Amino acid sequence: MKKLKVVSDTQFKQRPELSNNLSRQEKVFVPNGTGFDLTTSDVVRGGHLKVTLTKPLGPAQQTVWYVYKPDVRVYDTNIKLTIVSDTLFKQRPVLSTQLSEREKFFVPNGTEYYLQSYLPAEGQHVRIAIANAFLGPENRTTWYAYKPDIRIVGDTITLTVTSDTLFKTSPQLSSKLSNSDKVFVKNTTELELISHELAPSNHVKLELAEPSFNNRSELIWYAYKPDIQIEGNEKENQPKNETPRPKPSGPYVKLPGFQGNFYLSNPIIPGGNFTWGEATHGGSRIPVNRNVVYGIIRIARVMEEVRDRLGGRPITINSWYRDPVTNRRVGGASRSRHLNGDAVDFVAPGLHPYDVYDRLNRWWGSKGGLASATVFTHIDARGYYARWSYGF
Repeated sequence: MKKLKVVSDTQFKQRPELSNNLSRQEKVFVPNGTGFDLTTSDVVRGGHLKVTLTKPLGPAQQTVWYVYKPDVRVYDTNIKLTIVSDTLFKQRPVLSTQLSEREKFFVPNGTEYYLQSYLPAEGQHVRIAIANAFLGPENRTTWYAYKPDIRIVGDTITLTVTSDTLFKTSPQLSSKLSNSDKVFVKNTTELELISHELAPSNHVKLELAEPSFNNRSELIWYAYKPDIQIEGNEKENQPKNETPRPKPSGPYVKLPGFQGNFYLSNPIIPGGNFTWGEATHGGSRIPVNRNVVYGIIRIARVMEEVRDRLGGRPITINSWYRDPVTNRRVGGASRSRHLNGDAVDFVAPGLHPYDVYDRLNRWWGSKGGLASATVFTHIDARGYYARWSYGF
């Protein structure tokens, strides 16, 4: 269902004009925080959206209105949260006894909400952004929920612009592009994505869910990596929880583009803790090219830091490099970083994966992707900020 959230006090209008040019009867004041269900939304002239509400609004009980686009967020969510046991939504992921009454909200079993996004949080909690309700004395939409008390079905991907930027039709310096090949996108803008992947020259290739800029029909754009953050899981990305590497099929493997033997028991990084056997699933998954080998080495250095940040405890590798056939078989995304060798699914014994995610999140920042299921944590070195939860 398509949703609209007002993020700044605004006017809904009968025509896409400046408010000063409209009579009192042609506009309705709508305060920040108000939410609506939509039938349709379209970008029109003057930086406005034309929206059709599911319920009428204003003295004339109209459903079709125009609203200034920077004042609202529109998203189409199919993420449904169901409460499976009486619970408390919280403002912090801690025991409810540590919170004041204003920091928690009782939600009974059977209640359902649509979500804009959700991510892992410490203490087996999930940080949720509710799309269709404002809860608590301060009308909040962002809460923490205890994972065993909820069920979440569905996924969506949201891009947030973190600094005024330009979206471009190709991954080049903006000075080399004509005005028709770039659009200005304001800080805090949120857009729904179909997909995203690394592109040349420090850019990310984006596929938007719908046209989002005045008089532009393009869905494919390129954005500068430091200016964006991406949250949410691709619909196809539901990998099985793989078991740790099997018994090695031999003492060594040959790697494309390199001479000599790579012994499965040897560490990837000299003196390190992670072996070629772990990266290649016991020698059963041989990299398809030299670049994959470099990807394995790149994330191996990261995993040594991860181990240190988790207190030096041993780490169990569930899945590292996946060849294309294996990736399809286990349900990985078609653009999975495991195909590049620079992604690892792992378990830190004694730590819940959500707590692992919480410990690594700020440190990993915009260096790559980070995600958790309830049974493993994923990290990759894609080079831009991406976060998601697998939902299981």
